[in-house]
Amino acid sequence: MGSWTRCNQSAVWISGVGIVVSHNEIHDAINLSGNEHSIEYNHIHHVCEETGDVGAFYMGRDWTERGNKIRHNFFHDTQGFGLGSNAVYLDDCASGSIVYGNVFYRCTRATFIGGGRNHRIENNIFVRCEPAIQIDGRGLDPKPVWQEMVHETMRRSLEAVDHHQPPYSTSYPDLKELDTFYANGVGVPPEGNLITRNICVGGQWLVTRWHAHPSMVAVQNNFIDQDPGFFDEAGRDFRLPEDSPVNEIGFKPIPFEKIGLFQDDYRQNINAPQTN
Repeated sequence: MGSWTRCNQSAVWISGVGIVVSHNEIHDAINLSGNEHSIEYNHIHHVCEETGDVGAFYMGRDWTERGNKIRHNFFHDTQGFGLGSNAVYLDDCASGSIVYGNVFYRCTRATFIGGGRNHRIENNIFVRCEPAIQIDGRGLDPKPVWQEMVHETMRRSLEAVDHHQPPYSTSYPDLKELDTFYANGVGVPPEGNLITRNICVGGQWLVTRWHAHPSMVAVQNNFIDQDPGFFDEAGRDFRLPEDSPVNEIGFKPIPFEKIGLFQDDYRQNINAPQTN
């Protein structure tokens, strides 16, 4: 007897250290655990259209999974159903990731920080996303389900790596900030997140909710609801002219020509129709 599994079946599921996922076209999800991975130069779209509270890219529930980079990807039409399909879903206090140089178009919660710390969201383009960035403070919620997550599940994984000793103490010194919260037996706030040099056009920009407060987030030098001069927004060509006003915030060009599939000896015609 056959059956459909319509949820939590990812195209890519990685764990360990230092894995690179690049130059793919993906319309299913990427799940990640571990450290120092790179998700880069991918074209990711129409993910999880029949469900909600999911992510085109997903990780969560471990303070120590840090140093992961989501960079130079094109995410679009990740909207889903109900709570929606997030593009980059840093769930349940996942921390210490870099989201750099991506393009997000028509995404529900393009980048979602679910209570995590020490993320850097930098040099991205957000177009017609609802919202571009959302941050909550679930690690502060007094309800048992969230306190159990922080003080039992996540504390066990933190203690398992001995974050006071190398390599964790040297690679991720921010982990020591958690000691104070655990010593006092209180929740953990979503602090240390930096949002800088991003472009946001249309849609909604930044939402802080559920115990998170704007004062907890460093937001600086972003270009919001102004015309950056895209070559052709309707045609999804988000290149910028050399004299774009975003130069004033130090925005760096995104290498659009490198994103997605490319032709080589193993892929002679990447545009050929697929047959069974």
